Amino acid sequence: SAQNEARAAGNDEIRPEHLVLGLLREPDGLAAQAITAQDVQLDAVRQAVARVLPPAADELPELVPFDTAARKVLELTFREALRLGHNYVGTEHILLALLELEDGAGVLAGLGVDKATSEAHIGSAVAAILAAHEQESS
Repeated sequence: SAQNEARAAGNDEIRPEHLVLGLLREPDGLAAQAITAQDVQLDAVRQAVARVLPPAADELPELVPFDTAARKVLELTFREALRLGHNYVGTEHILLALLELEDGAGVLAGLGVDKATSEAHIGSAVAAILAAHEQESS
């Protein structure tokens, strides 16, 4: 979906901001929930990202490539999943990776989205999901 976001903006590279927009496409995902749990509206994030996207390019490649920073986010995404002991990669790991890359100075941080708070919210959400699954199977 970052590919779609980059294309929609007419950008010839996928940047971390496009990954953020991709997360907003899944309002039920843990990443979006962690953002709204911090009193940040998804629309506010969308608007803040729109302000920092580069101008549209004249031509777009068939497959829009990831820029260096976006590739770093993907690398960090797997690291976050491993660090939390999760055997899957979800929107929540992408959010934590984006916040790690921003290091307090980016679109999300500027809106008040904090990595530690996000991680705490994700931890309790994952625990609640696991508990619900255990009850269903017992």
